[in-house]
Amino acid sequence: MKQTIPARLAWAWVSLGLVATQGFSATNNNGNAPAFITIDICSNGIGDATGSFGVPRLKPGEFDIGLDIGADGTIDRWLSQEPATWLGGGNSDTVRYQGWVRLSFFQLSEFVGKPMRIRVVDKSPTYYMAINSITVNGADGVVVPNVLRNGSFESETALEGWTVVETSVSPSSKLVFTDATSELVTYGKRFFTTRIDPTTADTAETAVIESETFVLPGMTSFVVGNVSGGGSEFVSNAGANGSDNASGVYLDVGTATENPNGRYDEGTDIPLARFWPGLGSAPANDFGTVIFNTSGLEGRRAQVVAFDDSAVFHVAVDAFRMNWDWEENVIKNGGFDAGIPTPESQPDAVSWFAEIGSELTWAQHPSGAIPNWTVTKKAGATADVWFYDASARRDHMSGRTFVGTGGGDRSTAGVELRSDVFTITAIPNPATSPFVQFASAQGTDRIRYADDGSEVAYGRVQLIVDTNGNGEFGDEGDFRYRQRNQSMALNQSNSGRDLWHFPEYRFYIRPEHRGAQAVLRAEDRFGTFKASWGWLCIDDLFVWDGVAARLPFPNSDFELGTLENWTAEIDGGSGFESWLSGSVQSVNSGAATHAAMNNRSVSIDGNFAADTAARETGGGDGGVGRITSKAFALPQVANPPSQVLGVTRTGAGIRVTWDGVAILEQATRPEGPWTQVLTGSGPHEVAANADSLFLRIRR
Repeated sequence: MKQTIPARLAWAWVSLGLVATQGFSATNNNGNAPAFITIDICSNGIGDATGSFGVPRLKPGEFDIGLDIGADGTIDRWLSQEPATWLGGGNSDTVRYQGWVRLSFFQLSEFVGKPMRIRVVDKSPTYYMAINSITVNGADGVVVPNVLRNGSFESETALEGWTVVETSVSPSSKLVFTDATSELVTYGKRFFTTRIDPTTADTAETAVIESETFVLPGMTSFVVGNVSGGGSEFVSNAGANGSDNASGVYLDVGTATENPNGRYDEGTDIPLARFWPGLGSAPANDFGTVIFNTSGLEGRRAQVVAFDDSAVFHVAVDAFRMNWDWEENVIKNGGFDAGIPTPESQPDAVSWFAEIGSELTWAQHPSGAIPNWTVTKKAGATADVWFYDASARRDHMSGRTFVGTGGGDRSTAGVELRSDVFTITAIPNPATSPFVQFASAQGTDRIRYADDGSEVAYGRVQLIVDTNGNGEFGDEGDFRYRQRNQSMALNQSNSGRDLWHFPEYRFYIRPEHRGAQAVLRAEDRFGTFKASWGWLCIDDLFVWDGVAARLPFPNSDFELGTLENWTAEIDGGSGFESWLSGSVQSVNSGAATHAAMNNRSVSIDGNFAADTAARETGGGDGGVGRITSKAFALPQVANPPSQVLGVTRTGAGIRVTWDGVAILEQATRPEGPWTQVLTGSGPHEVAANADSLFLRIRR
């Protein structure tokens, strides 16, 4: 079917095998790719960490940041009310390097394809608000555009792309401050601030600004990983934070037929930008999640690259994967655990068990190398790549090991680590790729041994499939989808790493397992043995059949406020008396004994979750036990009836609508070539300013 639109847009559309998704309480339960907005903010009004749960100072309509979903003038989401964002800390009385933190609207995937605006509100004479950048879907802004115009406030024209709704500042251009000497920020030169002179303590000025309308895109592919140290220094401001700008992490991008060229090319390769390493005098050794948005680059060859030519910062990396590829089939050995000795495989490998990182270079690996990665040392290099299994805080949370160029000794330099060439791969088609998804925190597939290998501590979350059909789950031969190399909270988060993993974990079910019986099992064997911050949390288990999200059994999201349909075992831990945890409201009402997320009072959705960090009952991180869901059938591909697309005219152009989740593609002529626009649910809007444009939907 083809219709000619008078506004000089030609459209092609096809019928779809779709039905509308069913709605229920969880906000992230749909087949869309992840969508999120991160805000780098410095303020004295984020939150107050006094008290058990933290007291937010942000207040909707008065001092807050809001999302106008639908761009109809109504704020639908306030940052202060985001369930997965902790606001119990992060205040800074002055604008300074150490004061910038990253807050996020995490759960926006249900709004993919919808128009929206961002409103920044400071009507408070008590607090100031400074924003360095607002980024949609982690886009680098060059190779993958940030759809929010002037989200970094770097435009030569102050507040270009923003409307000043009201302000006490005249002229309003003073709301953008230029840090010409990089004394206040490590990236960019300009930032929005209602403390128009950052050197003062003045908080009296007020302002309300609103962005232009943009359409929230869904990511079509992404690379996610963990980074520590100077991952962004080579693209940060010259000399900022005491940096020599000589270390970094990036994706080296080639073409569909040519490998990457082995060097960083601005505008072609994707740098890790906006990563905070800590102060140059004492750089942090913590890991933070990084997400490279590779939307539109599917089919191109790429490599993950980490290099250290710096005498100031180290670099460490771990947990790299393409999309939700938990088996590391695309980025091979992205978690650096392949071939690492275990007490079973090599009982005398005590250096690997005792965390003696200074002895374990890549050459000490049993293979004599890092499988699927290449280490290149420059002439005269003083650096090397070492294996570690604990950061300086002893809280490395992913897999068995990670690799890096130092931690204690930062001055070494002259080394590069490069992955094998891989192909950027699209997120699987949601119409034909059923999956199981759940929210989790902390306890990834982490394992630690005693110095001699005699003891073990671990935490893991697994989907166990009864492949032999005997009704038992976990016996030899059963297949395990294991939460592997899951990343932690986004770098620069104001709550460190005690946050929900993002994106939420997703297992795409193999064809041979669809319809089989399975259980989800979370197990915490950390205790107090080599297990700082050793706890885990799960929530919001659901299945996706290609059309609709559903709970696989009643209470798979714990929202009954009980552990019905779960079998919980407690084997120790001071104060750990129940797996059931909840929101601050649930704890205050007595419905739960301890708060979810290790006293962070945040949740993915609803009022309840399950975890082992019972701080409110006199305990801490030492809970030991496991919890197993009832058996449920893994999703199969549904076969819904066909639906017809619709097209309507809007003030800004044309809106095309469809039911459910599908892939939207566009071309300038019917025979193509066709390029992917987004994967998700409609509607999608296009400005009516092209000579011709053809859109099609496929599943």
